[in-house]
Amino acid sequence: MRKMKRAPSKIKAYESGSSTPPKKTLTTSVQKQTFWISASSALFGFFIALALVGSRSLALPFMAIGATVPYLKRKRKHDKELAKLSRVWPELLDHMISGLRSGLSLAETISALARRGPEISRSIFAECESALREGRDLSLIFQLIKARFNDPIADQVCEVLDFSRGTGSRDTALTLRTLGDFIRSDIAVRGEINAKLGWVKNSAGVAAIAPWILLVILSAQPSTVAAFSTGTGIGILLLGLAMCFLAYFWMSRVGRVEAVPRIFPPMVNS
Repeated sequence: MRKMKRAPSKIKAYESGSSTPPKKTLTTSVQKQTFWISASSALFGFFIALALVGSRSLALPFMAIGATVPYLKRKRKHDKELAKLSRVWPELLDHMISGLRSGLSLAETISALARRGPEISRSIFAECESALREGRDLSLIFQLIKARFNDPIADQVCEVLDFSRGTGSRDTALTLRTLGDFIRSDIAVRGEINAKLGWVKNSAGVAAIAPWILLVILSAQPSTVAAFSTGTGIGILLLGLAMCFLAYFWMSRVGRVEAVPRIFPPMVNS
């Protein structure tokens, strides 16, 4: 694989001319939003538990659980979005092959994906089309695609396209067809592995929440509330909470499929 050259001046001009807000600004905004949602969820969990069990000490673990729920939901949503984007590449490659075989240039083929491609990826290629209209180089467009998809499959496709463009290969469509077959096979295998390991994550969630449901049921007895309102009882609650979190994240780690390393990451920030 040929070594890619950096173009600092072009990259700087591309970043300054982009209509997308800087990554740092977006990240800060998302972090603030997540913090306030977590704080609200923690207070909600605390007052709901307080209304059910009638004890502040017993309601404290539920406040910690409530603060964690938005983070877990956001992470799961992010993982699903990345998975959806990675699964559209076989269809995108089919559109690219069709465009190249019909006589379109590579730039025209990429621009057409903003209208003909899958719905989830059209906004990304609409941004690429806008950059091409402004006269951006294709090498920078490939870096933009890598950054927006944030996926090793996108890195592979962009490297193949950039290599074919640089060498003037006439077999680009055939190369993309072969690459598409490998990507389909890889997505199918990883899907089967994720389905088989899904029960591990589900079991971890059930095992982590079950003791606290039992605690709510037992709190109907005054003796239970009195026992856990002491210093020793609060210590036991905190220890149990820490062990539940540790067990949940450890089991989630065991049931997670390792991500493919990105050998050709983007050279520009998203």
